[in-house]
Amino acid sequence: MSQRHIKKKGNPPPINWWQIALVAAVLLVAFAALFTFANWVHSSSLTGAKASGKILEIRKVVIGLPESQFGGRIRYGVEVHVQYMANGHAQDRWLRASDDMYSDEFEMKLASHPTECTVYWPPNHPENAKCSLR
Repeated sequence: MSQRHIKKKGNPPPINWWQIALVAAVLLVAFAALFTFANWVHSSSLTGAKASGKILEIRKVVIGLPESQFGGRIRYGVEVHVQYMANGHAQDRWLRASDDMYSDEFEMKLASHPTECTVYWPPNHPENAKCSLR
């Protein structure tokens, strides 16, 4: 066998770190733009309809009883009996007005004795209304 058929491999081309950094930066900017656009579309679709509601009653409801080896704290939620106008019709409903909270948070949230809330619901779904305390 002759040595003519054996090809000598040269050194591989050097890695251009600036090209890798440029590609990573472009991907990061594209991801940020996509995330911003998705949030904008999501938030604009959730705005839906709003109405001002008059709070008639407030009640504390138990949301969960987390169990652990060392006991647990009861999680509460707030429901409000509200009157408001939706699509030209008077509504008189109990609505969810808070996220889960513990008893001390509940007391602080209702210390101001709110009498009004902003009722909001997704477009074309007034049956999914919620109340945001002012």
